[in-house]
Amino acid sequence: MESDVTPQTSATPNSIANAFPPGLKLDAEGLSLVMGDPKFADHQGIEVTAGKSHVVIPYRIYHKGSEQDGESLSRTQSTMYSCLLTRHHDGYIRQRQLENILPISEHWVVPFVVQLTGEYVIELLDTCEAHLSLLDPVLYGSFINDNPKYFQTTRDRMISYWDCYYRRLYPHRHDYVGFRLFDRLQEFASRL
Repeated sequence: MESDVTPQTSATPNSIANAFPPGLKLDAEGLSLVMGDPKFADHQGIEVTAGKSHVVIPYRIYHKGSEQDGESLSRTQSTMYSCLLTRHHDGYIRQRQLENILPISEHWVVPFVVQLTGEYVIELLDTCEAHLSLLDPVLYGSFINDNPKYFQTTRDRMISYWDCYYRRLYPHRHDYVGFRLFDRLQEFASRL
């Protein structure tokens, strides 16, 4: 996937530390102690700008730990843990963790939410749409404006999945949740 930014980190692209801004480095180190060494998909990760930081979120992680492992963490680390689990290989875990992070208004949470809007699991899109009122339009609009190629690629992926899996059920674009969701996200960006 083509990226709008190049990561400016010294760690490997697929690492917990690179998924978050440098100001969260200590929290990421503490989170690494709890998560151990999750396996990352053989993918360079998703490079975006979140706030003023370049981050590389994992494309997919394979983590054997429990979702409850985040309960012993600080509030920030728990949110970071939920963000990472939205990249989990299990779609049910991705959806539960998405519900945890949707109400969080932090620029470093936004890429984890937006990435899920381009996935084939329609329940993830439904969850995002159901919670649109919780999203900070300025944070999401700024993220989209800072990452136009990424946003377009994610939208294109959503359209491809609609065409492949859902077009028969939702032949009109306005009936498919993905189009409604992306139209709303685009509104956030155009207001800025």
